Amino acid sequence: MDQDHLNKLAQKFLEGTATDVEKAQLHEWYDRLSASGEIPEDAEALRLRMQQQIARRTAGKVRWYRLTAAAAAVLLLVSTGVYFLRSSKPAQEAVKTHHYKQDVAPGGNRATLTLGDGSVIELDSAQNGALGSQGNTQVIKMAGAQLAYDNGDPGGREVFYYNTVNTPRGGQYQIILPDGSKVWLNAESSLRFPTAFSGDERKVELTGEAYFDIAKDAAKPFVVQVNRMEVEVLGTEFNIMAYANERTVNTSLLRGAVRVRSGGAGSLLRPGQQAQLHKDGKLNVVNHPFIEEEAAWKDGMFIFNNAALENIMRRICRWYNVEVDFTSEKLKGQLFTGQVARQENLSEVLKMLELTDAVHFDIENRTIVVKQ
Repeated sequence: MDQDHLNKLAQKFLEGTATDVEKAQLHEWYDRLSASGEIPEDAEALRLRMQQQIARRTAGKVRWYRLTAAAAAVLLLVSTGVYFLRSSKPAQEAVKTHHYKQDVAPGGNRATLTLGDGSVIELDSAQNGALGSQGNTQVIKMAGAQLAYDNGDPGGREVFYYNTVNTPRGGQYQIILPDGSKVWLNAESSLRFPTAFSGDERKVELTGEAYFDIAKDAAKPFVVQVNRMEVEVLGTEFNIMAYANERTVNTSLLRGAVRVRSGGAGSLLRPGQQAQLHKDGKLNVVNHPFIEEEAAWKDGMFIFNNAALENIMRRICRWYNVEVDFTSEKLKGQLFTGQVARQENLSEVLKMLELTDAVHFDIENRTIVVKQ
């Protein structure tokens, strides 16, 4: 992170205007700095100022604990009203977490590409460069786990095929579509799209979760088909979460405007709103005060605001490719707020939750056992 960007994030944090994602980026910067063992005086002064700001904003509402873990500024709040700050400074008071005999590494950039002829390419092992041509379009694997489509002869006769990118559990990938639109595909997801957009719309099909940054084209709307819902846009940024094991299909709008349709119902979303399609077909639109957290995954963070443990564990299971076993049904409803980097090993994420002393875990043969 360059110094100018860091200064802007720090200023926004101290003014109380930083988004959840910006806060997470700032915390992650300090976490990396702390891990290096060399913390400049100005960085430590910034941490103390941040800590003071948090204390002022939460005065009278929470109790403080300084923990011995050697990382900094990872926040965790549980529904009991106890606020936790992992500090780089050792302290007398700490909530004990146990050592995990087994651990699981985080997910990474893994995906497969199915071409129009049915052949499959393992993108994580493929070399950077041209992967092949389909019609007028060249398929290119770029650095940074990106897949791009280059229509080298846009004036020629349009010949296109349908491609599908699939991410497994524990996988993610970025796609640059033929029109320049960018798509971040989360774990256990798929995107089906043509190698060239013809006709009067740009249509793709999604399962799972993806974040879209759509190139503007007023003459050719972009349409995402997901389950029983369509999301239509001209140029905007939004997140769609449509996993089969979730209660609703959620479309979260960060910028621009989108129209969602399902059956005979439809609604126009504004930034900060989320459309929720229920399994019975009911479509609701709600104002989401923490809309940025819905897309935090693409920036490498888990961010939760008053989320049930059952929902948190579903996200963790998809990213770490593990299963979960609750020893008590009542544990599923425990509410947590917090943030932690997705690049951490599974044990570190679970330890963050254990710091609340409200829940504990074991890892047994890629299964998380949740217990009191």
